[in-house]
Amino acid sequence: MTWNLELGGHTAVITGGTRNIGLAIAKGLQHHGAAVCIVGGSDSSALGRALAELGGEGATVTGLLASVDDEHDVARIFDHAEARLGPVSILINGAANRPHAPLTELTRAQWQKVIDVVLTGAFLTSQQLFRRLPEDRRGAIVNLGGLSAHRPKIDRPHVIAAKAGLEGLTRALAEEGIGRVRANCVVPGTIETERKPGQSNPTFSEQGGARPVGTSEDVARMVLPLADPHDNYVTGQTIHVNGGRYMP
Repeated sequence: MTWNLELGGHTAVITGGTRNIGLAIAKGLQHHGAAVCIVGGSDSSALGRALAELGGEGATVTGLLASVDDEHDVARIFDHAEARLGPVSILINGAANRPHAPLTELTRAQWQKVIDVVLTGAFLTSQQLFRRLPEDRRGAIVNLGGLSAHRPKIDRPHVIAAKAGLEGLTRALAEEGIGRVRANCVVPGTIETERKPGQSNPTFSEQGGARPVGTSEDVARMVLPLADPHDNYVTGQTIHVNGGRYMP
């Protein structure tokens, strides 16, 4: 399906926007006319490559490195986007941290970091959008959830808790924003992604037969209409994009 979106005049902030799903969403938003600000964590090389793929820094594209779990850095993200592109009306929360560790070995610091990046980060960025959105504009927030919140796996209690909390936060944001800011959560299934050195993608076959592996673009195609501030009726929803790996 091809969405006929008119996003000219809108500015989008995409956290976790330097690779994979976040970058695919940024490209889609840009294609439909939005100005985009991509945010990475600490990898300046990835940021540079992503900006190049988007056509380079300019009137409709910018990017920066920031820590989404730090409220001063989050304010800096919005300052940066506003100064270069204009008021932010679209927010994609894709920043995540997913180290695996058994429950009995998981440290408090590891637990807290995942909660801070995934859940607190989405809270802080959403708070900034609500505070800064001009009175005469509508906004849209899309949070990227995790399938593990619905099909738990061992060694991921911190990730599961954070992603489950993100869905609750989505509903809270939708209620707060009724009539002005809509919020939804898109939950990807198994997606073929660029991994860090030494990491590999998981095995994609399951008991009962192989399941299709998705692409970042599959997820982006679902996110794009939900990121349209002109729409106002679909809000507070969790939508799965997983090739049948989970059917609620």
